[in-house]
Amino acid sequence: MQPEWLIIDGYNVLHQVDELSALLQTDIHLARQRLVRMAENTAHRMAPQTTIVFDGRESGQDNSLTAKHFEIYFSPSNLSADTIIERLVCKYRNPEKILVITSDHAEHETVSSAGAHVMSSQEFMSQCERDARKIIPKQTPPGQVPKLGDLFPDGL
Repeated sequence: MQPEWLIIDGYNVLHQVDELSALLQTDIHLARQRLVRMAENTAHRMAPQTTIVFDGRESGQDNSLTAKHFEIYFSPSNLSADTIIERLVCKYRNPEKILVITSDHAEHETVSSAGAHVMSSQEFMSQCERDARKIIPKQTPPGQVPKLGDLFPDGL
């Protein structure tokens, strides 16, 4: 299944990754930024649209976190991120084209009963780590040993 929309339960993912969970205790803004940077390539490869939803005191967006192909939302104080995610799934015309990233069992049950697919936070972050280690080599002509510059994208 190729999803149209990836919805990430932000704090759920942050708490599932040791490095990010520790950082969350000292610098919440930096922890959120690192999550966005760690996830952006994998998320874009998985779906053309990605939304990360965080619990927040005020609803809205944080433009310092927004990346290309990403939307970052904070739930209003009277609603949880889970509630926002559930509403997004239920209101979408094709919920079966949504992939929700969460390890919250109740959230998993709710969004999957609405038709969305679910991937655990650990599985998603493992995929992000694997993608970050991948090097996309250029084609080297047969018989030629690759040089350091062969690994850089054209135009650099």
